[in-house]
Amino acid sequence: MSDINVNASTPSNIVDTNTNELNNSYSNPLDLQNNFLSLLIAQIKNQDPTDPIKNTELTSQLAQINTATGIERLNNSVGRFSDKINQNQNIQISSLIGHRVMIPSSQIVHTKNINTEFGINLISHATSVEIKILDGKGKVLHVNKMENAEPGIYSFIWNGVDLDNKIIPTGKYNISVTAKNKDKDIPVETLCEALVNSIITSNRDPIIDLGAMGTTTLSKIRKIFK
Repeated sequence: MSDINVNASTPSNIVDTNTNELNNSYSNPLDLQNNFLSLLIAQIKNQDPTDPIKNTELTSQLAQINTATGIERLNNSVGRFSDKINQNQNIQISSLIGHRVMIPSSQIVHTKNINTEFGINLISHATSVEIKILDGKGKVLHVNKMENAEPGIYSFIWNGVDLDNKIIPTGKYNISVTAKNKDKDIPVETLCEALVNSIITSNRDPIIDLGAMGTTTLSKIRKIFK
């Protein structure tokens, strides 16, 4: 996989859905403490004169609020640290914009008179691999064959010409792969090329917009082209 330079600035085609969430997602420990003290004062004012609150009870309750406040501050600190990591990750992901990537898909998007790149992710050793590109009616347009292939990602280029040497029009086409180790079927994942148009960031896995190929997530990208 190719290395991508990290851009420290955030491009305009990144949609950040975190900003408002981050500003409002943390509670203020002082609010918690003030609320507790208000309740405690109300309790003291309305206590039974014949059975007043004991000093040990007051000390115990104050200790509890101090513990709760400390935990709240710790949780807020950990939360902000986690958010900072997510923000840095989003900046790194933004460097994908404008780059071509390989993602799992059983279809490719071909543009007439332009080479189309596709691939496979071979899970284990295969003595024979056959990759076919088919149209919507199941007609075979292009065939690639491999022998004694080791596990890994393989890329192929289709020039958009079918087996009859005719130029194929723009459209979506299917990929079919058969991989075997002698007589045993080998798991294989078909991959298509797509261009990263924009990024939608969030507290979860950012959504990567691939235009005609829809959307995907970072965990599904198998290869990044320079």
